[in-house]
Amino acid sequence: MLSKIMAWFDTPEKLIPELTVEEAITVLMVEIMMSDHHPDDREEAAIIERLIERTGEPRAEVQALVTRAQQTHADSHDLFQFTKVLNDRLSVDEKMALIVDLWRTALADGVIDKHEDHMIRRLSDLLHLHHSHFIKAKHLALEAE
Repeated sequence: MLSKIMAWFDTPEKLIPELTVEEAITVLMVEIMMSDHHPDDREEAAIIERLIERTGEPRAEVQALVTRAQQTHADSHDLFQFTKVLNDRLSVDEKMALIVDLWRTALADGVIDKHEDHMIRRLSDLLHLHHSHFIKAKHLALEAE
């Protein structure tokens, strides 16, 4: 058994395809949708609408992106790999806009669950944003509703 464990450590690291910003953003949006353990069609629709606005891509392309993100989310064990991509490539203003979109996703079903609130707070921290960004983003999302 020990030899199997040691062999695993000797195995070359699997090549993980580099995530695009859009893929990382979509996985985080899916995380918010799944965080209350009650995925809702309204939340998925909100994700699709936000992504259409962000990317300008056709609905079918965005729906395929969301489907891939749901699988990536299910296969992943942490959020760091996604937030790292965003921290490397997005400005503070772009990350702030993402947090607003995460709040809008949480609000799509009419309720901000405590798990959604916690996860958005955690993602805000992982994106190196201040607490004031977190609060301001929530207010901006609520005003848009």
